Amino acid sequence: MNGSRHPKLWFPYLIATIGIVLSFLIWFLLAHNIGAYFEFLTAVRAIAPWLVLILGICFSILLAVIIRITQLAKQRTVTLDQINEHLKKEIGERINAEEVKQKLEVALLQGQKLQAMGTLAGGIAHDFNNILYAILGYTEMAREDVTKDSITYKNLGKVVEGAHRGQELVSRILAFSRRQHHQFDPLHLKSTIEAVLGLLKPTIPASVIIHFEPHTDAHVLGNQTQIHQVLVNIINNAVDAMDGEGTITIDLTHVPAGDPLLRGFPDVSSNRNYCKIEIIDTGHGMDQHTMDRIFEPFFTTKEVGKGTGLGLSIVHSIIKEHQGEITVSGQLGHGTTFMILLPEHMQG
Repeated sequence: MNGSRHPKLWFPYLIATIGIVLSFLIWFLLAHNIGAYFEFLTAVRAIAPWLVLILGICFSILLAVIIRITQLAKQRTVTLDQINEHLKKEIGERINAEEVKQKLEVALLQGQKLQAMGTLAGGIAHDFNNILYAILGYTEMAREDVTKDSITYKNLGKVVEGAHRGQELVSRILAFSRRQHHQFDPLHLKSTIEAVLGLLKPTIPASVIIHFEPHTDAHVLGNQTQIHQVLVNIINNAVDAMDGEGTITIDLTHVPAGDPLLRGFPDVSSNRNYCKIEIIDTGHGMDQHTMDRIFEPFFTTKEVGKGTGLGLSIVHSIIKEHQGEITVSGQLGHGTTFMILLPEHMQG
């Protein structure tokens, strides 16, 4: 900016210097040999009215300049403060926008990966199912050729049992790979969660404490059997993660339209109200690598034979079918939190 637009920094010092010099001059004239300067004083007395007028005008102008300089300084300070606040706000908005963008990219990538894996799993499942039908058919035919009390009959029975377990696994893979159109009805979410807890209570160890904290009475449009499956799967996983001892907190809240939480999800409409279910456990938690893969089919942290790795992938598929979102967060050694968003259903 041009220096001419701002008052000179040396101007106040010049005014002060002139004032000091004049003060010393008047003091000297009055304190030293006034008679010698009588004629000078007489001449000055003759022009005193004009001198006072000029000094008054100069003093007024000087005072006005000082006041204006002060005003400009304050105005500049206020302007700079406003600019700083605007810059801080803009930087904060850009940081938030970048975080939301990263979350959207991660969610989109995960959705695309799950879709691709689901398509692949569905194709494999169909071929595997055909193989199982052949195994079952020929095994049953072989059992008919041997006596029921023979070892061969019993061994063939184990083959049949294994084939049936394979068929059950195939059916779960197919449930994940294709989104079936289920009957959706208005569900009172609070009552639905309470019903699930009532069913699970006899099977959960007494050392596991479950706190249910409902803060909304809203309804959602969904399939009750599928919602039951989602809750049962997550709660059972939480019990396993705590080794049968700890606390599970289920929090049900209302998320209004336009809430900043909704901006981080690509398939969620910010113009709708949502119900949020948080299931928080005090288990051993998960590292970031595990959380990144938790919804992938066939991914499991359980021992061989204790899990198929399809539970949470099916849960993810169900929530997506309900036009909702599910996320997981936590820290290794500090528990895990599953958050589910389901669109509210306004009953007519």
